[in-house]
Amino acid sequence: MVRHAALLFRGQGYAATGFREIVERAGTRRGVIYHHFPRGKTELAEEVLALTDSTVGPAIEMVCARQEPIPAMRAILAGAKMVMTGGGYPPGCPIAAIALGAGPDDPGLLGAARDVFRRWQQPFRDCLQRNGIQEPDATNLATLLIAGLEGALVLCRTEGTTEPLDRVAAGLERALRT
Repeated sequence: MVRHAALLFRGQGYAATGFREIVERAGTRRGVIYHHFPRGKTELAEEVLALTDSTVGPAIEMVCARQEPIPAMRAILAGAKMVMTGGGYPPGCPIAAIALGAGPDDPGLLGAARDVFRRWQQPFRDCLQRNGIQEPDATNLATLLIAGLEGALVLCRTEGTTEPLDRVAAGLERALRT
């Protein structure tokens, strides 16, 4: 159910996805979702955040630990291109979908999404610093990587192509070379 919810959140947004659709996609009964997620959609979103972070975060860490900044950045964006634009769903990130769809009564979801994005920035910031880039430039560039990735996914969706991810990679490479 969590995987199906992640794909649905990514494809149509957190706010627009209901339990009925998730149950239908997961091929289960409606009562099951309430059994597993007694706090409702917020609890399911928390699980989607955790699942996505547990998949993407270690991949970013591994890439950044073994490569210099430009190859690491390119690998992160290539991985995102493969994962977040495939699978028959529109391009997107379930973390961003939850962050954008969480209402004022869900401040915990916004905080959890913020924490995920910060964790994804840290390995690249560390990679930059290991390679001689000082604060605050390392922090700014790590933020630019994640913001560029998330923004490129929106552009991929609106343009119907993955070229925005390639353009973000080219722009970041230029910034990293200067």
